[in-house]
Amino acid sequence: MPLGRQDIDLGKSYTQLKQGGLPTRAALRLAEEAGPHRKLFTSDLSVNELLCATEIDVRPISQVMGSSIYHIGRIPDYKGKTDEITVISQAHREARRLALGRVALEAKLVKADVVIGVHVQERLITKGAHGKGGDDGDEVIEFNVVGTAARADWLKRGGDPVLTDLSGQDLWALARDGWAPCGLIFDFCRYHVWHVMNPQNWSSGGEVSAASDGVEMARRLVAGRVSDQARHAGAEFVVGSDIKFEVHEVPCGWEGCELNDLDIDVSWFGTGIRRIPNAPPPPRVPPLVLGMMPLGRKKRGELLEGVESEDEELKKQAREEEERAAEADEKKGE
Repeated sequence: MPLGRQDIDLGKSYTQLKQGGLPTRAALRLAEEAGPHRKLFTSDLSVNELLCATEIDVRPISQVMGSSIYHIGRIPDYKGKTDEITVISQAHREARRLALGRVALEAKLVKADVVIGVHVQERLITKGAHGKGGDDGDEVIEFNVVGTAARADWLKRGGDPVLTDLSGQDLWALARDGWAPCGLIFDFCRYHVWHVMNPQNWSSGGEVSAASDGVEMARRLVAGRVSDQARHAGAEFVVGSDIKFEVHEVPCGWEGCELNDLDIDVSWFGTGIRRIPNAPPPPRVPPLVLGMMPLGRKKRGELLEGVESEDEELKKQAREEEERAAEADEKKGE
């Protein structure tokens, strides 16, 4: 029976999703695409990505996706503190983990070894009230991931498929040089700076050192966790890093206080890579030679007014060289 005509038990589908599985309709769709009678595959790869991927024996199977709409919830009061708001940071990381986990589940259903060209998107659906009186937070975020599941025997590591946000061209370049992806590396940090502006600087001007220090501390926290993830995944390097900084001024929350606080969001995505054991040396690529259109000529055989043909000029120079060589021979003979 075609997928669209099958009756879906929504209660059972919701239970599967709550237990970390996939909705019933998604599982049926993927089983159909991975079946023996499939005629085509869907993909978000460009033409160049597809050609580069197939050249290194990465065979696309199906487009896969995962999403998570996550309610952060209200958080404890943090007035007067400069530190990471761990409840919000953890919520963003969990939303990412759930969405990426569902991508891996879909890839497993089609027996894929890797998901390439992963695109990630996050948006804030509902913004919480910034009262700093114990009612801050209450945000709802949405996190979506889309990629192309593929089979690649040389990438098999056992367990879940390898996820990477590298393009088909980047994956081709790494594979040709003996490297392989070993997973997506990601982290998020919400860092709060209390009373970011010093009243003494209002008239004199100068760097807002509390804000600068806050941004640097948030970056260091994220970078440290990214390094830990990379080591755990067996990566030697993290490449293709997409790092985003967002800074927002927010009310302090104390009644009558003129000083505002600062929220700093740091998001980091990248791909861990490892050297392929016993990989052959990369092939030599011949230098690229560009043909240049000679100046003084519109196209072959068509002369610009007042400009001598390049071919005729070369012939003239050749005749002059021959004449000079003949004169030199005659003088030697004398």
